[in-house]
This record gives sequence, structure tokens and C-alpha cells, in this order.
Amino acid sequence: LVPLHVLGLLQSATIPLVVAGKGIQAVGNWKAGSTGQLSAITTFLLFAGSLARVFTSVQETGDPTVIVTYVCTTTVNGVIAAQMCYYWNATTTTAGKGKSKRRKAD
Repeated sequence: LVPLHVLGLLQSATIPLVVAGKGIQAVGNWKAGSTGQLSAITTFLLFAGSLARVFTSVQETGDPTVIVTYVCTTTVNGVIAAQMCYYWNATTTTAGKGKSKRRKAD
């Protein structure tokens, strides 16, 4: 029902959204010096899954838009996975910032 050029445009529009979403997360991790409560298992599975999607897209579709989308996704997931390894034993120094201290009730 959708013309092919519109479908291609919509598929291409997802690339900056994915990169921006994961980019914000990566910058937040970098600023905090920690990955916080991020799950290591989920992070590495997302990276492995997106890597597998690149491979299967190349083998099955050959569609450049789909392949570029998955390559970008794999790249940003790889950045988050690398941060997970880099910050593995880091403690958060900014965790207490911004919280107000409670006064003891008399």
C-alpha cells in the first residue's frame, strides 16, 4: 500500500533515531564514568544480535538501506558494550549529586 520510495525514506529515517538514542546513553555513561544499572547481559546480547542481523542482512537481502541501518545499530551497541567493559569495576561518583539531604525529625 505504501510506495517504495516512501518505504525507503521511512527506513532511512530510523538510522539517526537509533544513533541519537544510543548516543545519548553513551554520552551519559561517559559523563557519569559508569554504566550505572545497565545490564551487562542485555548489553552484550544486543551487540551480538545486531552483529548477527548485519550478517543475515548481507546474506539474505543485499538491501543497502537495511544493511546500513544494522551496521549503525551494531556500531552504537558496540560503543555501549565497550563502555560496559571499560567501566566494569568503576564506582559512580555522581550518584549522590542532585539529591537533597533529609533532615532528621526531632
